[in-house]
Amino acid sequence: MLPSAAAAAAEEPSPYGLAEVWAPVAADTTKARNQKRPKVNFKVGDWKLKKVRWKDLRFNGGEPLAIETEGPQDDQGIPMRPLGEDGTLVYNPTVLAQQGMKRLDTYLQTGNKHHLRQARKYADKLKDLSDGGKKRRWQPHWYALSVHEPGWVNSNSHGLTLSFLSRYYKVTSAKKRLRQAHKLMAAFEQRPRNQRWFSDVTAKRYLWFEHWPDGRNDRTLNAHINALFGIYDYWRVTGDPLAEVYLLGGLKTVRDKLYRFRRKGELSRYSLSGTTGSLHYHETHIEQLRILARMTGDKWFAKQADVFQRDEDQWKVCLLYTSPSPRDLIAHL
Repeated sequence: MLPSAAAAAAEEPSPYGLAEVWAPVAADTTKARNQKRPKVNFKVGDWKLKKVRWKDLRFNGGEPLAIETEGPQDDQGIPMRPLGEDGTLVYNPTVLAQQGMKRLDTYLQTGNKHHLRQARKYADKLKDLSDGGKKRRWQPHWYALSVHEPGWVNSNSHGLTLSFLSRYYKVTSAKKRLRQAHKLMAAFEQRPRNQRWFSDVTAKRYLWFEHWPDGRNDRTLNAHINALFGIYDYWRVTGDPLAEVYLLGGLKTVRDKLYRFRRKGELSRYSLSGTTGSLHYHETHIEQLRILARMTGDKWFAKQADVFQRDEDQWKVCLLYTSPSPRDLIAHL
């Protein structure tokens, strides 16, 4: 069998079928479920984590993707974006992970293995782009952005990639994807001597996953929660106690600090380093909070999503009456 054929055979769909993806944990991951939760230096919530259905996870349950990759791409159909200097097309880990999850979901909806093959290409490219050692790997951005030199990392793309690889493993039982995920999860653990980092603990012992870890501590809400989703997906397939404690720590932060992002009757703050938000990220916050409610069984998160929704409704009404022209109104929406 040719190497390419062998790789494809190793990543055939799992025997659990399309109806229920979250099948029993594989034998090689059960050991982690019996380990004790490690001691940490941050506050941890006491939720008993729930099992969220596949279709209720972020990036799942939407319209199936088209066969052809949309937008800029390389000769393998792998998405690229004009984010480099002078608009150079580059690989963006966030885009690859998001599109990879959508490919997996489209495969589960349609049964068309083309989407699974594309997802495999995205996973391979993410592995090629990763950096680090044998036990700990990072998912860098290999292009300059603002003050960041090529090779910068953040919690958002790292968490999304962890979600993608964990879901890939559940769909295909491909152990090499689980091995990729193991190494990405290890990077969440605090290691103060590392020049690369995105896990931060405040003086009051709150755990934050930073989107822009350059010393400013922006506290970007959507990125922090996307990191939680990645850890959750990984925990679902491994039962890793380290993942569980970091997940409960990050959830505790959202539970206690969400009020700082809310602006009554207006769009929520994108981060704590600024005072403004956008409709896109406000609606992202609402969706994320509803998923956190499913993950924890805590209705408080769903109630806060309702509060944010009412704020958005009030903001739109206010905008309608204050915009000088329809064009200005559309620009805000």
